Amino acid sequence: MDTPDPVALARAYFDAWNRHDIDAAVATFAPEGTYRDPTTPGPLDRAQIPGYMAALFDGFADFSLAYRGPFPVRPNEVHVPWVLTATHTGTFAGLPPTQRQITLEGIDLMESDPQGLLRVVGLFDSATLLRGLGLNLVPQPT
Repeated sequence: MDTPDPVALARAYFDAWNRHDIDAAVATFAPEGTYRDPTTPGPLDRAQIPGYMAALFDGFADFSLAYRGPFPVRPNEVHVPWVLTATHTGTFAGLPPTQRQITLEGIDLMESDPQGLLRVVGLFDSATLLRGLGLNLVPQPT
């Protein structure tokens, strides 16, 4: 079986996020595919991704990703820069709604195999996200 076109796969993935279509986003992943970003405790498997997405959409009902690309890097890998805009209108990560709009730039590194997305790594500055929600960061010794 040939590897699906990673550019088309990336577009389908981002379009599903923008439609808030959790099932369609998860369907772009290979059975052993994973997602992670600075807010996840580690890589999320296909069974964990729907809960993560639902929590984001509950906290940010107008969640939207403007994406540029995808840019092919290798035959099975693309990088997709994006800009997230969303308003914090619901509970997110235990935080009550702030009604603040955030704008966050990032990039997804996406690797595929014949069954779909094998790995998606979202990279962004989590401190920018927290400041956008009106939270002050105070460094603490470990």
